[in-house]
Amino acid sequence: MSAAGTILKAVPQWRMAINDLVAGLKAHRVWMMLAKMDIRQRYRRSVIGPFWITITMVIWIAAIGPLYSHLLGIGSDDFIPYLAMGIITWGLVSGLMLDGAGAFVAAENLVRSVKLPYTVHILRVLARNLIIFFHNLLAFVPFMIFFGIKPHWSWLMAIPGVALILLAALPTAFLLGTLSARYRDLQQIIASIVQLAFFMTPIFWKAELLRHRSYFADYNPFQILLEGVRRPVVEGIPPASVYIKIAILIALLYLFAAPFFSRYRRRLAFWV
Repeated sequence: MSAAGTILKAVPQWRMAINDLVAGLKAHRVWMMLAKMDIRQRYRRSVIGPFWITITMVIWIAAIGPLYSHLLGIGSDDFIPYLAMGIITWGLVSGLMLDGAGAFVAAENLVRSVKLPYTVHILRVLARNLIIFFHNLLAFVPFMIFFGIKPHWSWLMAIPGVALILLAALPTAFLLGTLSARYRDLQQIIASIVQLAFFMTPIFWKAELLRHRSYFADYNPFQILLEGVRRPVVEGIPPASVYIKIAILIALLYLFAAPFFSRYRRRLAFWV
């Protein structure tokens, strides 16, 4: 056996996975540059670029909001801001999940030709979706003006909510990205699950409408993540239970994804 092979065998897989994560975090210039390139490429020759998504959101919320407000018997000044923040935050959560599932497949050429930590491809997805999320936050401004909503210091609590979503997205993207590299049909399955979750998550409706069955929403993982960002803006400071649920969800994701990625990360270059 060669010396290189002996050394490779001597290094535990979990330590190699940790080294990959640390090296990926240090290469922040690389994944930030790749994320910006992705956005420029997606909206190449477009006059307003990613703001098309923001404009679409504004039109959609303005059209759907009054309708569902009337159907649910909730005042527009209460429901539409709730809907707006729900859709904007959902765009971040769903984008991270869908793009995370295709992280390694989409970076096939880089994975095969350039020796980069696999974490770089995941962080590239996180950075790209975070930039788009910041653009989409502008969709809330017209409704702030229309309903006379004034910024409140409690809105700052949405910042840790966004950070927690990214923290949850990291192991999720590792897990789904690795599985999707091995089983290509999985991306279509994930897209269908995300679409179904959109209607089952309190975005167009409120959890209290379920009455004694509100626990279906309370323990919906998508709803748990949404509440960390939406509630500080539309209702005030979230109760501690919101952050406890998010912390438990994140812990479970890392406990499940960490050993999985440690075991299969060396096969990614062959699977893509």
